[in-house]
Amino acid sequence: MTMRKYDFTVRLAAGLVFAAIGLAGCQPKTETADAELKTTRLAELAKPATVLIVSSYDAQVQVPNVTIPADRQQLLQEKLRQKIYNGELNSSDQQALVNAAVQELLVNWPQYFVSTGVYRTVNANVTAVGSGFFVTPDGYLVTNAHVVATEGDELKQGLVENALTQLIDQDVRDFASELGNPDEQTLQLLRKACVEFYVSTMRLGNVERTVDVQLGVGVPGVANTQKGMRAEVIPGAMGTPIPGKDVAILKIQGTDFPTLRIGDDKALSVGDKIFPLGFPADATFFPAFDPASINESSLTAGLVSARKQMKEGWEVIQTDAAIRGGNSGGPVLDAKGNVIGLATFGLVDRKTGGDAVGANFVVPMTIVNEFLTRANVKPAESKITQLYRDALGLMDQHHYKAAKEKFAQIEALKPGQPWAETARRTTEKAIMDGKDQTPGLPIIPIAIGGGVLLLVVIGLAFVMGRKGGSPLPPAGQPPQIPPQAGPPPQLGG
Repeated sequence: MTMRKYDFTVRLAAGLVFAAIGLAGCQPKTETADAELKTTRLAELAKPATVLIVSSYDAQVQVPNVTIPADRQQLLQEKLRQKIYNGELNSSDQQALVNAAVQELLVNWPQYFVSTGVYRTVNANVTAVGSGFFVTPDGYLVTNAHVVATEGDELKQGLVENALTQLIDQDVRDFASELGNPDEQTLQLLRKACVEFYVSTMRLGNVERTVDVQLGVGVPGVANTQKGMRAEVIPGAMGTPIPGKDVAILKIQGTDFPTLRIGDDKALSVGDKIFPLGFPADATFFPAFDPASINESSLTAGLVSARKQMKEGWEVIQTDAAIRGGNSGGPVLDAKGNVIGLATFGLVDRKTGGDAVGANFVVPMTIVNEFLTRANVKPAESKITQLYRDALGLMDQHHYKAAKEKFAQIEALKPGQPWAETARRTTEKAIMDGKDQTPGLPIIPIAIGGGVLLLVVIGLAFVMGRKGGSPLPPAGQPPQIPPQAGPPPQLGG
């Protein structure tokens, strides 16, 4: 009886060692904050925590009627005559004269457009979109201040262009008839001048803002949809649009949101790669795309071009990576997948009116951290983000069954996540295709009473040996005990 117990214990110990070795091969290769990632992995990890932010504004807008008085028309004619005298214009080319007049109005409209003193009141609504990302599992997010601002020229311009379309169109037609029917390109410039006039002179009242964070919702068998969750803008943690510190901290209710890791922008050097991620409006809301594609954020890539000093004494990061309308507030990642700043603004080419090439700017994480501190928010990685990292690491090792278990845990914590559902389907297909290489648990035969008991051993490995350093006997053989030894030897730890 004693010998059988000894034999069982020794063989159990050996089985535990083998089990530990087998299980060690099933552990995921997790990504550390210091490891550079493949671009595909960087996108996979960052997209779940990056969200579309929709801000809606209702306001009462008052705008004046506009006119060009006779004395201002004379001033315009005088400038045109001067251009003819200087040889810059051909007096016989009527179309060139009309276009030159509109160009002058566009550049120097404050010298010509005059309010009549009569205001019209319009109830206006405008919706703005931007991007943001989670920094805590309980729903704190970061975005740009201008994405959720209730004042400023961007908001006014949006209200004018959306609510005063008929009014502006009528103004353009009136001016065009007086100027001699300019071509279509010149009409667009004239329209721009009218918009700038109304933005400059309008009065806003009763502005009401709502901010919604759009979360992708995946339901098996149903196309992914967007679910809007109302967000609170933290009052003490909101900056001002550029040239101010363009940062805002938001909060939505909930738990277990996917998060992004915070990086150190000071560690970046000119020439380092960075990756803006967000929801550019043109690519997100293109009418020909399936509405379900709204869930899909867009990743671009570029280099750190320079660091520019703002007049207020803080830096922005210049990059040649593409940043377009709707990207604002989205995370900009370093090569390790850590957030080093917010995609914020780009410069405009004054000659063409289009975006200046290679002149996009990032508010660095150093500035964002100031606002997180004001809001008393400490960034932390969520459980489902860690599970997702582990699952992706297991998939890299072709341990698809083990990865599937991680996705089941994510589903239990946060049901209906489209990114998790997509990855889970990938693991299931790989399993069906016979690609799974998840290590099995070892089956250890244990001899008891002349029979064999098959045990699946799971647990910690114990290294066991005899006191005094004597070698263990081979499996199936009893230890040799001298007759005078008395009690059987005790196993040491």
